[in-house]
Parts: sequence; C-alpha cells; structure tokens
Amino acid sequence: RPLHAKAEQHLMCEEHEDERINIYCLRCEAPTCSLCKVFGAHKDCEVAPLPAVYQRQKSELSDGIAMLVAGNDRIQAIITQMEEICRTIEENGRRQKQHLGLRFDSLYSILEERKKELLQSIAREQETKVQRVRGLIRQYGDHLEASSKLVESAIQAMEEPQMAVYLQGVCPPCRITDMSKVSMSSRPEPGYENMDHFSINVDYVAEMLRTIEFQTGA
Repeated sequence: RPLHAKAEQHLMCEEHEDERINIYCLRCEAPTCSLCKVFGAHKDCEVAPLPAVYQRQKSELSDGIAMLVAGNDRIQAIITQMEEICRTIEENGRRQKQHLGLRFDSLYSILEERKKELLQSIAREQETKVQRVRGLIRQYGDHLEASSKLVESAIQAMEEPQMAVYLQGVCPPCRITDMSKVSMSSRPEPGYENMDHFSINVDYVAEMLRTIEFQTGA
C-alpha cells in the first residue's frame, strides 16, 4: 500500500527514536536508519538509499502486476476458447447422434421392405399351391359324385327281374369299367407341400450388423 508523503516523513526508527528511516538493508530486506547501519544490528549489512530501493521495488512490482494481468488475460482467453470447444463438441455430438439415428432408421426401413417382399413371395407360392390342390379336390369330388350315382344306378339295375327291361335301361358295363379306370395320377408330387426352400440364412448379415463400427479413415 503506497505510503502517504506526510506519514513517510515521520516514519522513525524503533531503535533510535530520533532517527528517521532513510536506508534499506538489502540482506535483511528491511528499512532502517543510519545509526543502525553504523552502530546497530545492520552495521555489517549492505544497504541502499530508501528512495532508490523504493523506486526499484515499485518498478518491479509494476512489472509483476503487468505480467500477472497479461497472464490472467491469456488464461481467460484459454478458458473462453475451451468453453467454445465444449460447446462445439456438444453440437457435433448432437449432430453425429442425429446422423447415426438416420443411418439406422434407413437400415430398419430396408429390413422391413425386404421382409415384406420375402413374405409376399411365400404368400404367392402358398396361394398357388393351395389353389392347385383345391382344384384337384374339386375334380376328384366331382368324379366321386358321378361314380357314386353310377354305382347306385347299377345296383338298381341288378335288382331288375325282367331281362328286356334290364337290357333296355341298364347302364352299359363298359361305362362302369371306364369310370373305374379314370386316372388317379393327377395328384401333387411327393413333398409338394414342403415350403422349406424359403429358408434364409441371416447369420452373416447378423454378424455384419454386430460389427458395425465408425469409419476411421477418410
């Protein structure tokens, strides 16, 4: 704290009450008076005029203050720069999270679309096969109905006692023979109902998905 000029004029030595403090002991780093230098505790010490030491230390203090202020300014600039870096990191992190989400949403969309296409393929073949088999069921059903009616007519003819009437109205045996020889080969081949060929192997895709990683190069 700067000394007031008037107070400085009356700063007296504690050892020699009538002596003003007018010199500075460089070894002890303390203000003192001339008698202390000649006869007292500082007689073997190196001293310097108080104003010279005062001006030198004030100059050094001023330089030190300037250095501290400059250093504080640099530190504040660094803090401001690092705060800006933090804000940039947070913004870049949000942007990359958004981009990552969009990439995975795109993968989900591709998987859903491909799943839909494959399910449609199964459904088409399923419908084709079922329609074919149902057509054969109808065909054999019609044949069974006609054959049953023919059997019923033949049984009734067998009960006819009159030969002329029998020969006039009976169903010709050849027709019964032809009906019994209708081909039964129009049937689905063995394994027709099998749908195992629609199996897929997604192990390599699953492994690829599990190993998705950020790009490290350009």
